Amino acid sequence: MHCLRCHGLMVSIRLEDAGGSSLRFSGWQCLMCDEVIDSVVTANRKDLHGQPRSRSRPRYGVYQGKGFIS
Repeated sequence: MHCLRCHGLMVSIRLEDAGGSSLRFSGWQCLMCDEVIDSVVTANRKDLHGQPRSRSRPRYGVYQGKGFIS
């Protein structure tokens, strides 16, 4: 799986509830930008923005087909 933010490698992780309960669940964490995705994050993003899409930003000086972005 690749990160939607930086396109880095995502690895599976185990997460625990910070509230002191014994709730444990799985998620994904990016090795490059430290983005964490789990089922709650995915559901909230889908409710707010529709289908998940790339959150990456255009890079400066990257050729986009018609010219360079400055």
